[in-house]
Amino acid sequence: MTLATNTAHTETWQLGDIVYVSANRQLQYDGQQLYLEPRQHKLLLVLLHSASQVVSREQLINTVWDGRIVSEGAINRAVSMLRKALANLDPQTDYIETLPKHGYRLRQQATVIKLAPETPHLAALKSSTSRRWFGVISLVTALSVIAIWFMVTLSSPQLSAGTSAPHTSFNGRESQLSSNSEANALLYQRTANNGNYQIWLNTLDDNQHQMLTDDTMDSRYAVLSPDAKAFAFVVYTESSCKIMLQQISQTTEPGLQRELHQCPIDNIPMLSWRADGKVLYLRQRADKTQPYQLYQLVVATGILRQLTLLPANYSGHGDTALAAPATSGILALLRYLSPDNSELLLVDSNNGQIIKSQSLPVNATALTWYNDKLLLLSAGKTLYQYHIDREQLRPLYQAADPINSLTVLGNTLYYSSTDVRADIWQADSTGAISERINSSRLDTMPRLSHDGTQLAFLSTRQGHYQLWLQQANGALRLLTELPGQPGFIRHEWSPDDKKLLFSKDGAAYQVDVASGALHTLLPGEKQVMVANWGEDINSLIYSSQRDGDWQLWLHDIANGNEHKITERGGYSGRIWHGQLYFSKYHHDGLWFKDLRTGNEELLLAQFDKINWLNWQLDDGLLHYYQPDKGIYQLDLTTGDSKLLVSEPSQFVRHFSVRQGLAVFGRHSDVQGDIYRLPLTLVYKKPLQ
Repeated sequence: MTLATNTAHTETWQLGDIVYVSANRQLQYDGQQLYLEPRQHKLLLVLLHSASQVVSREQLINTVWDGRIVSEGAINRAVSMLRKALANLDPQTDYIETLPKHGYRLRQQATVIKLAPETPHLAALKSSTSRRWFGVISLVTALSVIAIWFMVTLSSPQLSAGTSAPHTSFNGRESQLSSNSEANALLYQRTANNGNYQIWLNTLDDNQHQMLTDDTMDSRYAVLSPDAKAFAFVVYTESSCKIMLQQISQTTEPGLQRELHQCPIDNIPMLSWRADGKVLYLRQRADKTQPYQLYQLVVATGILRQLTLLPANYSGHGDTALAAPATSGILALLRYLSPDNSELLLVDSNNGQIIKSQSLPVNATALTWYNDKLLLLSAGKTLYQYHIDREQLRPLYQAADPINSLTVLGNTLYYSSTDVRADIWQADSTGAISERINSSRLDTMPRLSHDGTQLAFLSTRQGHYQLWLQQANGALRLLTELPGQPGFIRHEWSPDDKKLLFSKDGAAYQVDVASGALHTLLPGEKQVMVANWGEDINSLIYSSQRDGDWQLWLHDIANGNEHKITERGGYSGRIWHGQLYFSKYHHDGLWFKDLRTGNEELLLAQFDKINWLNWQLDDGLLHYYQPDKGIYQLDLTTGDSKLLVSEPSQFVRHFSVRQGLAVFGRHSDVQGDIYRLPLTLVYKKPLQ
């Protein structure tokens, strides 16, 4: 099958009740609009041009992936993402049909409703013009290539970092930095004594710090307008999330405030100004079960316009950082992929089109533009420079503590850095709370053995995450180093307390507790995310999205056989008495499924999806967490439910319950300051 590429960019299609404008990759339905990413755009065009015919996987590989070798999982994910895009606009209609072992086809009628082909006169004119200018263009192109090669070969702009110096030293934490176009004002948020955040302005000419919001409201994620006359910020209450605009007064009195937009309560909007100060960019999601999408908010009118439809197959919070440059109309966006990887996207700020995307081998969490050719990114304690044209990431500076926000003023980078510590505490059956594991670093993810005598946990006391063990006698020992890039894991005791199970980088591993020996159970090709033991040490249950969406698989360790045990979503599962109890990635709730009959029912609606990290099921006792309330116990036999531990202060949300004892993580009082780092742009030989 050949795709009619000569008209592919000028057609407007009617697909059921949805209109697709292929010229700008825009889906339209009932006044709503979504923009497809390039892969889904090509996939939809293939299906549209095939009318009601079945399109095989081989045809998709030839047209959508240009004949490259791709896995079935990649095809499944692409189809799933296109399905979700169509369903977001018209959830009542099924647009794509899957025919097992054959391929895909559209269920709804597709017709071209607008076609703008070239007229014969225009085509002839283009042909004549092409011949006339071909020689000139060829010569100019050759000279340009030689000149560019010469310049790039001789020199390549790079940043060099000087010596970092503290800029603030207030008690508490300063973070969320932004600056103005004149590079003489710095906006930041700072913790108040009552725990709320306040917005402060630092004028660099006189180094004065002015409080802009009081501590009666929780003001966060503020960004300074390019002219430094106003700032946008987010105000949270128990039942609302509001994006506000406040004028900056020359006095200490609060300036005039205006509400710009009401966002769903479960949002961290992540704001950024357009260079002209007329538009804010933000991310938004309906609730925490949905992915974040990128929006454009017009400040004068409050009109919100969706820019992108982001894939639904990423974990955690999805997009982690957003930055708009001072000159070009390109947005830089960081997307969470895994604890060890992130994706950098350059997005057209007008239509949401993804111009460039690149996977980065670091978990980057903050970024800012240095100029229109250089980006600065932070991942943990490391600051990186990313060269747009060369598509290269290079370390620039190593801070003492993790970097959480950045902004550039002239030739100086200002960054906020936070000293983070976490310890492990325990609560006994009487409710008495005491400290159990303490160090000067992060001690997290506590896991009690089934008999309650041993505690496995993660620690960074040697500079990176390692798996540690507190033995029955209280002695601590390093159990094992973690494979792959340094990063976080979630681990699980085997039913006989002799092994620990965890997944990392798509693979599943087990650790022998006695010896610390590490053994691979499943390779990375399985794309393992959450791994739990089965009913015994001979099987495990894991989630993977290699079949297009998150589903659960049951794997027999002895013979390597496995099969999928969910069809309508599954993320973290356990088996008890022939019943599968499991959570889903996209929805809150705990489900159970009879593995003999296939019947599936919702068991517990008030089960936050964050429980995939910790929930346990021991002999009919289910332990789980309710945000802002604490750790609960549900007896599946009797249906009785009770609160075991009220949510502790500074709770890290990592916990384990065995034999009437609960262990959990708590972070210490967070301290964070702003630092300034001088930068110099130098010209060296090209990066290798």
